[in-house]
Amino acid sequence: MFNARLYLGPAFLAAVDAWWPQAGVAVEVDSREWHLSPADWDHTLRRGRRLSAHGVIVLHVTPGQLRTQPAAVLADIRRALAAGGSPATRTIRALPAAG
Repeated sequence: MFNARLYLGPAFLAAVDAWWPQAGVAVEVDSREWHLSPADWDHTLRRGRRLSAHGVIVLHVTPGQLRTQPAAVLADIRRALAAGGSPATRTIRALPAAG
């Protein structure tokens, strides 16, 4: 699911760029443009920490890596999907982003 909004019960957990609910794997595409200012970087780290604390495997990739190393990114996603499936992530529900 792309641009998923994740919830624990009624509480919003995070919005992620891609989400595989069966494996509890999220992919975040982190560009310098949107994540490099001190406030944005802090927000990105807090979100990743919050997801990880709930058992989500979070993979961070850059737009450049997606363009120049798609096979490597895909291999990492496949490895994470194979390793995923934490029981804790089964309590997370996802809704697609509005729009």
